[in-house]
Amino acid sequence: MKPKSGLHRYIFETKGVCPPEIHFQLDHGVLEEVRFVGGGCPGNAQLVSRLIKGRTVDDVLPLLNGIKCREKTSCPDQLAVALESTVNGTLSPSHTVRIKEDQPLRQRVGLMGGLDGNPDILEKIMTGMQSRDVEAIYCVGNVTGRTEGNRDVIRLLRRHKEVMCIQGATDWSYANFEDRGLSPLASKDRDWITMLPQVLTFGLGNRIAVAFYGDYLQDLPGFSDFASYGLEINMVCGLTDFMRDETVFPALEAMIPQFQADLVLFGQREDWAHWCIAEKEFVSVGRSEESGKAKWGLLEATPGGIRFETIEEAV
Repeated sequence: MKPKSGLHRYIFETKGVCPPEIHFQLDHGVLEEVRFVGGGCPGNAQLVSRLIKGRTVDDVLPLLNGIKCREKTSCPDQLAVALESTVNGTLSPSHTVRIKEDQPLRQRVGLMGGLDGNPDILEKIMTGMQSRDVEAIYCVGNVTGRTEGNRDVIRLLRRHKEVMCIQGATDWSYANFEDRGLSPLASKDRDWITMLPQVLTFGLGNRIAVAFYGDYLQDLPGFSDFASYGLEINMVCGLTDFMRDETVFPALEAMIPQFQADLVLFGQREDWAHWCIAEKEFVSVGRSEESGKAKWGLLEATPGGIRFETIEEAV
């Protein structure tokens, strides 16, 4: 689906209120969608969103501005601040793909693939990674699956704050209420998923790494081939079919000099594999459970280059 002309998406980081973020869309100054994410009263938030949908910024600002709840502000007041910021140009439209940078330079990281809502597998992998002294842990989607265990997995991940998760396709369905046929999920858990990045970047040794789940990113409204790491996403997802089509590797090699990243990780293929092409590394991050065993990846910067191995843990 292509975005409407003039439609822009915004993410505003709040101050002094329960929800840490407000997500909203403007189409030529008209509010299309408003969502208070990550806390507060869901009922009141939905009421505010419904009452102002379809109205112009000029219409709603007098209604929202100056309402007090706590810390001399409120959720409506913070929305007014956000809308005023779009008018004066201090808040820019958000990127279609949400990108997070893990800033510390890493030497040894652990990789988790799709947890699919399995808390037992998560605990087993965490124990194995801790025994290997990894510096950071990245979960390359999907956190959730077709299971009642989603709530427990999210609870554990909230506790294990050292795990950085990327939103997978199933996670995106939950975040956007397109989860028919999936297990029910509470609003606070949906909000947690909504705030997950869809692309993660980090430094491994002297290399720049980028991680994402898969091709649902290409279908997001407004996705641009020219966005940060858009070329890497398009080449892996579209041209090579997640590295399954080796006949196009020469074309991939021709585009590699334009890559921002030296190391590309992706999850949609759901098996573990590693390729080195034109001095760039590609890693398919597989499922976290295979043949009844927990499985994870160890990625390490060495003097000789990047070393990758998969590790199995008995369940």
